[in-house]
Amino acid sequence: MKKLPVYLMVFILLMLSGYAKGINSTALTIITENYPPLNFEKNGKATGQATEVVEELLKRTGTKTDIQIMPWDKGYKAVLKQPNAALFTTVMNHERKKLMQWVGPISALDTNFYSLNGSHIVIKTLEDAKKIGKIATVTDYYSEQMLKKDGFTNLQSFPDEESAVRSLLKGEVQLMIDDNTAMPSILKKVSASTDSVKNVFTVSTDLGYIAFSKNTPPDIVLRWQKNLDAMKRDGSFDRIYAKWFPGQIPPGIFQMVTEEYPPVTFAKDINVTGFATDMVRHISTRLKVKDNIRLTSWKNAYNMAVLYPNIILFSAERTPAREKLFWWVGPIGKNSAILYAKKGSNIKLNNLEDAKKIKAIATTTDWFTEQYLEQNGFTNLVSSKDPSENLRQLMSSEVQLSIFTDLTIPEIAKNAGYNMNDLEPVYTVSQTYFYIAISKDTPPSVVQAWQSTLDDMKKDGTFEKIYKSYVPNATMDELVKQ
Repeated sequence: MKKLPVYLMVFILLMLSGYAKGINSTALTIITENYPPLNFEKNGKATGQATEVVEELLKRTGTKTDIQIMPWDKGYKAVLKQPNAALFTTVMNHERKKLMQWVGPISALDTNFYSLNGSHIVIKTLEDAKKIGKIATVTDYYSEQMLKKDGFTNLQSFPDEESAVRSLLKGEVQLMIDDNTAMPSILKKVSASTDSVKNVFTVSTDLGYIAFSKNTPPDIVLRWQKNLDAMKRDGSFDRIYAKWFPGQIPPGIFQMVTEEYPPVTFAKDINVTGFATDMVRHISTRLKVKDNIRLTSWKNAYNMAVLYPNIILFSAERTPAREKLFWWVGPIGKNSAILYAKKGSNIKLNNLEDAKKIKAIATTTDWFTEQYLEQNGFTNLVSSKDPSENLRQLMSSEVQLSIFTDLTIPEIAKNAGYNMNDLEPVYTVSQTYFYIAISKDTPPSVVQAWQSTLDDMKKDGTFEKIYKSYVPNATMDELVKQ
């Protein structure tokens, strides 16, 4: 092979070094707003949880610039119009998603129900919270409006967060709704320790990111994301997060979300368990992915998986309407959707059309069973957010049928004070498999790794062992082979 002339080699090296220098020396404008405890100015210097994360990223990426604090609207406009600008902490939503490039998440803005630490209050669903004595809210706050819209009648409104938390600390109310970013500073204002209260249920979650302008070089954005992921792997991100939000779940590289759906997923004492939960944990362990499972409402978990990248949602029925919304790992279970009647009702159904002639059928809001009947033209549905309410309506003859899955009905009946002898199956509506759903913006390589690991668990017997520890009489052949 003929060698290149020396002068030509020198020219190429100079060009390459200049290109690399240009990439590394791109001048970035880093902007944030005054929003404690995430970002704020103290003694003329920017500080806060998100600020400390960004400062560490500036060091790791070799970026030399100062963090500018300015009003949110001004910073937002700058990122939309200026090249090489970044704004943190920016909550991703559907409108903003395509307007910017995203690095994160660097914070999780959780709206939670808080109780006194040491209380025995357990909240598994929003419906559970409706049965609690009193819930402190702040007048006209979004969280108060959200609960009112959702039918809460046990709210006690306060003029400010300090008054609300004082009432909680005195035991005058049993719960308070607030977000994890505000609660530590509120407790500090009333001279209470951060461990005076505990989060007992996450109502909604917004993830905060560093939003880069659209015309920032993609390799710069990728370098920032890789360094943030490295911080999460080496523990430095978690240490910063714990400093500002002790006891809270930090946003990892992946966010794992589930609902109360025993025996598939459910809360036991302060832990999340269930056979789908155990499978997710086993996969995470084998892939060396940190377990950060959040128990929340199905609506919140589902919305997160539709919007954000790297969301692990479990478990989810794989329906035609959802097919293109997610990547699918599984199947991890199988169930039958069945129309149940009160024992002795003598209701007979020959097909699904016969069920449309029934006066009223109880369904659970947003569950796939309700969606299935709606899509098949049913207009006689009575929707409730709590499946136990469906059973109560059935047993009190307010409805003639209710739809449940064979996997979940035993636990629902038990929690509602009934047993399976009080019911009789009338018609099997569908038989479906359920899966781990992974958000579409997640790299396909991640999905392949999760599926491959699940397949290995099926081959080595781990899958069957977990499943049968919760459903001892389950038939495994179809599930293991798929």
